[in-house]
Amino acid sequence: MFDQSRGVLFPSRLPAFHRFAPPKAVEELVQWFWIPEWDLEPGVVSRQTVVSYPALNLVIEPRGVSLVGATTRMSERKLRGSGWAVGALLRPAAVRTLTSNPSSLVDTEQPLDAPALHAQVVAAMGSASERHEKAVDAFTRWLSARACESRPLLGTRTRCRKC
Repeated sequence: MFDQSRGVLFPSRLPAFHRFAPPKAVEELVQWFWIPEWDLEPGVVSRQTVVSYPALNLVIEPRGVSLVGATTRMSERKLRGSGWAVGALLRPAAVRTLTSNPSSLVDTEQPLDAPALHAQVVAAMGSASERHEKAVDAFTRWLSARACESRPLLGTRTRCRKC
């Protein structure tokens, strides 16, 4: 069983938080997928403490896609209204497929141009049923294809499982 509470400091402050083990196709690229969702009353703010962690996350939100760098300190995110995010805690093997300079992302976030990924995850999260599984599946397919495309550039001689 996958520990849903790991890394969440105050689970009672987050209306919903889901964590998924990576599918086999991306287990060398992703440590886990995570999906928070909230729907707060008008004027209510949920302050979420974010712990420091020495890894990158790839995050899709309704407003876009971003790479969130490794963090060296705790921070806080304020949630308002309703929303969601679908993120992947990346393993080192995935990092070079997304950025050539991961150290430039320490304690920062930068947009990533990935319109197909964004569209597929937004569509999945809009589904009435199995939206989390559909979002993780879309994320998995995109990241697996991206890793396959990048391997020749990285000098890797092994072939991807799907290429």
